[in-house]
Amino acid sequence: MERNSRGITRRTVLAGTGSGSVALAMAACGTPNAQPTGETKSAAPKEITLLKPVNTEQVDGGWRSALEAASKATNVKATLVTEPGGVPFWDKRQAEFAAGSAGSDVTYNQNNWVLIGGLKNMFVDHLPYMTRDKINQGEYIKIELDSWKWKNKQWGIPFQSGGEAVMLNKQIFQEKGVPLPTANWTYDDLVQITQRLHDPANNQAGLIVGQNGIQYMAGTFMRNFGGKVLNDARNKAVYADDAAATRGAEMNVDLHQKYKVTPTPAMMALVPSGSSLFRQKRAAIQIDYIGYIAAVADLGAGNVEVLPPPKGPTGVQSARVVGNAWSILTLSKNADPSWLVLKWLHTKEGLLGAGAGQLLGMGWPPIVYAGEAPIWAERFKGTRIADVTKVWSTAGHNQVVLPEGDLALQEMNPPWTRALNGEIGVREGLRESQDKVNVLFGKRPKDWEM
Repeated sequence: MERNSRGITRRTVLAGTGSGSVALAMAACGTPNAQPTGETKSAAPKEITLLKPVNTEQVDGGWRSALEAASKATNVKATLVTEPGGVPFWDKRQAEFAAGSAGSDVTYNQNNWVLIGGLKNMFVDHLPYMTRDKINQGEYIKIELDSWKWKNKQWGIPFQSGGEAVMLNKQIFQEKGVPLPTANWTYDDLVQITQRLHDPANNQAGLIVGQNGIQYMAGTFMRNFGGKVLNDARNKAVYADDAAATRGAEMNVDLHQKYKVTPTPAMMALVPSGSSLFRQKRAAIQIDYIGYIAAVADLGAGNVEVLPPPKGPTGVQSARVVGNAWSILTLSKNADPSWLVLKWLHTKEGLLGAGAGQLLGMGWPPIVYAGEAPIWAERFKGTRIADVTKVWSTAGHNQVVLPEGDLALQEMNPPWTRALNGEIGVREGLRESQDKVNVLFGKRPKDWEM
């Protein structure tokens, strides 16, 4: 039964999951080759559809509430449509485009899809709309907005952002008599702290490194040690040739294989389906996407601290920032009314007022002021979240957004995973990984280059 979205309140917004896997897609497309009209409200009633992967009734109900408010404000009836997510969702969008049809007007998008679709002309370039309407791009988390851009074309408008953070169980720190680190902590601090917190006899891990692929956490280790993952043109992997990147990768592996402060198989066997060691109070520290903090309410209010990743030996402190976007489809006949809805959703009334239901489907708001507003920031009250978002804004990275999409990750990560598991040496794993992905990059058509 669909949740009644009319009654959404500030309290229900703050109770949202904020999961990073949540992804909304709005349906509205159309090619803006004919110049946009510049209207802020549709003169005649229009109808558009917005397509996203199905989520919980709370999340999808929040979006329906937001779109109901958007419809009233813009005179464009915006209807949410949901489908199963994952690979089938993306495969279906590509099949529709190949057949010359648009299954919606605006679609949910991911970083591993956007360049594939954009280079096929599946998505409208939103930059002309933003330029015409004088959208203040400086209000967005810069690296997030840039993640949806290639060759000076903006193929998506982020509806959620967020990024890498370190979550700490304060209760475990207190029980072990370990002081909480500061936001200026280092990897040496991380090693020493997790060694004191790791307690295999009681099935309690010192550290979890979530999503430890080269495009995410492993890439941050490399960057924070002063290394590079890809060259600036993003057409060559360099991490196996970069001594600093290699040292960062070695620290990552050492946490697992040398210091052994990460979960044992016995610990993992204790995790109920749908939960995690951190949520089960069996891990002191988890490095992961910030959206997961909303899923740890079972630790108790005030028992979670958040910090940015540690600083590397030369003082570099970065974090990966990644979200999801809405993309107007070029085959839609409703590009202009679709843009009216998308634009309204990113006004203050859309984000924080009548349209605030959309906050239920976000890992983090893509616009800076919304992340600082009480309706959002209250859930992080008492934490050092400002230190985390400062790193996102000043040193966020998301360079592994590639026109090869998942093909690049499929070449890049398996050798690295074997190294992480101690099956092969770190340098061997990085070399194999780099060589494989560079072979793939060598097949890239010239018109894909930045």
